[in-house]
Amino acid sequence: MSPPANADPSCPNNDPKYGYCVGGKILEEYTQAGGFPFFGNATIGETSDARGGRFQAFKTSDPNPNVGANSIYWNPNISGGHANQVGGTIRDKWAEKGWETGPLGYPTTRELATRPPGRFNRFENGNIYWSQSTGAHPVWGLILNKYATRDWENGTLGFPTSDEFTTPGNGRGQHYTGGSIYWTATTGAHPVQGDIRQQWANSGWENGAYGYPVSDEGPGGNYSDANGGSYVGRCQVFQNGPITWNTGTLYDQVFSSVVTTSDGKKSLLLQNQSKYASAYSSALTKWNSKGKVVLRPSANSTEAVYQRPVTDVNRSDYSWFGNYSKTTGIRMNTHYLDSVSTAEVENTMIHEIGHALGLKHSCEGNIMFSTSKDQLTFGFVDNDSYKKLWG
Repeated sequence: MSPPANADPSCPNNDPKYGYCVGGKILEEYTQAGGFPFFGNATIGETSDARGGRFQAFKTSDPNPNVGANSIYWNPNISGGHANQVGGTIRDKWAEKGWETGPLGYPTTRELATRPPGRFNRFENGNIYWSQSTGAHPVWGLILNKYATRDWENGTLGFPTSDEFTTPGNGRGQHYTGGSIYWTATTGAHPVQGDIRQQWANSGWENGAYGYPVSDEGPGGNYSDANGGSYVGRCQVFQNGPITWNTGTLYDQVFSSVVTTSDGKKSLLLQNQSKYASAYSSALTKWNSKGKVVLRPSANSTEAVYQRPVTDVNRSDYSWFGNYSKTTGIRMNTHYLDSVSTAEVENTMIHEIGHALGLKHSCEGNIMFSTSKDQLTFGFVDNDSYKKLWG
């Protein structure tokens, strides 16, 4: 096969035996992206394309299937007017999706190497990724945006193993070597990975009991200094409840101090002796608004045996801001709490009263997350755990 004819537009050798003329911006990309050893001869002349663009196709004798067939596309309004190569399996997938008139649009880069062995092209409206084990698959839209936050193919999701597919409720999903991403207009795009993904899959994916994910996976359970200063569990919230890994139970009636009082009501009897009276009052209001357990002091001596004190301690040798047990009640550690915001004091009070109600350490984004914050509104898991405990 002969090298292509020169770039002169009047080149007479418009014969496939010798290759069609290559010129202008397409010749510029042809030269920069590897020249004749990579592209071989042009198999067609430069041809008009959508939106005022131009393209040309090439075929080399290289046996590598991801090198064998190439095109170069140019549009004056794309990539600053620079032409871009698309080749091999990526080109085949792009063709399947409608070339430049499909949802991906024009290429905005030539084919590039990925850090894990593979290749990709960027397009106006997405990317196509290829690896030897996964083949070529496009990623676009809000799923692409979420994929980007997870460091593309370099992150834990890895390469896509499927094209985007339709799911119930006009949703979308896509599988990767390290998990999946699911999207709906109401829940947004969220990756699902590891053991949480397996449990979700076992339950029927988005069609099962949990529905779609409404959060990314995050830390949960107890905080372990012995584990390098990290949370020992993981949580992810779905439409109909959380799925957790290694967090233990998120709620337990035996753990609580709730009793049924003589009036037949479920009650948590507390006596405030803490200087953080405002935080205590606010916390009672928030928990009482749920309406299933009444939080109040004991009304008579018969009830007093069930009452738990809310007291202060000043202990630098403790690592906690607040603590609850059935024996000692709730203790607020002034050594730390006196130097934090009013909101964080209130958060600690709400959190410890949550333990007295039977809620255990749960997931990031919730009052019952095991690290003190200034969050004052209940999260999904707070509400879900309370409902499962008390209705």
